[in-house]
Amino acid sequence: MNSLIFIFGLLIGISIFFYIYSSVKDSQEKSGKFASAKDKEVKEVVEPDNIGFRGIRSIPSGTRICPLCGSLLTKYEGLYATKIFDGSERKILIMGCKYCYKDD
Repeated sequence: MNSLIFIFGLLIGISIFFYIYSSVKDSQEKSGKFASAKDKEVKEVVEPDNIGFRGIRSIPSGTRICPLCGSLLTKYEGLYATKIFDGSERKILIMGCKYCYKDD
């Protein structure tokens, strides 16, 4: 009877070992596939100093600009925009800043 319990426990232990081993092996293969896919991608690096807008070279990152006229905006100046519905989608239509509507 003792030998039967020993063999039964040994078989359960071996099956648990193989189950854990196969799950670890599968997770390693999956992570290897993602790593190889990431290695194949060519990443384009953009330096923030090289970003320009409408003839203005070298705008510091975090600078707020109007997408229509290119004016530099302060923290307290905003854009005029309205919400429109295109079919079932909601969109924002930017109409400009206070410098776009300034009288010349």
